[in-house]
Amino acid sequence: MNALLWRIANTIQAAVMLSWTGFGISLVLPLTAVSGRRRLPLVLARRIWAPGILRFACARLEVEGGEWIDPTRPLFFVANHGSILDIPAVFAALPSDLHFMVKQELRRQPFLGWFIAATGMILVDRSKRVGALASARRATELIRSGGSVMAFPEGTRSRSGAIGEFKSGTFIPAIESQVPVVPVGIRGAAAVVPPDRFYGRPGTIRVVVGGAIPTARLTLDDRRRLAEEARARVVELSAAPNSVP
Repeated sequence: MNALLWRIANTIQAAVMLSWTGFGISLVLPLTAVSGRRRLPLVLARRIWAPGILRFACARLEVEGGEWIDPTRPLFFVANHGSILDIPAVFAALPSDLHFMVKQELRRQPFLGWFIAATGMILVDRSKRVGALASARRATELIRSGGSVMAFPEGTRSRSGAIGEFKSGTFIPAIESQVPVVPVGIRGAAAVVPPDRFYGRPGTIRVVVGGAIPTARLTLDDRRRLAEEARARVVELSAAPNSVP
């Protein structure tokens, strides 16, 4: 297929994915308002929206590990981030109803911002330390109330494919709530849709879930060490095929 045909195909892909997202949010928000169930949009995102997005992107999802995860138990998940498809990939791969830690700017986006508000996602103000700490406290409260949180501790999508430094502040909620940190490695998403622009190519996305890192008896003074351990595990999971530490 020449470049022009790929460009046309990708434009159609992007339009379909945006329409699917807008339609899903437009349907879910009224249902959530009527039912009063904030968990409903998370369940629908995991079971319907995310598989649809991956299908439209021509991405095949493979999941390894995580059989031990109890979806009723709060956990703190961390993963590498190199593509917009990382979010639907982990939504579809993990059995928990995930509350993402997302940058505050997304709250202003039509549809997406409404979904973020309706589901209680954690907004992170990366420009101010005080705001970031307040976001961490909100995540702690959510976990203590029984919710699971997903974070991308690099803070932004990697443009090079290399996994950047994990920000230690990301791990404050896990330590404060004393829940395990679950490392997740994502492979192949950036090959399907790269981080800098949209041009989808058929491919396989593999989500590899590692064993939990306990946080019992850790204090906030240990957050840098925890961040480094989690990053090392994610690097291993995202690079080594067929290996779950």
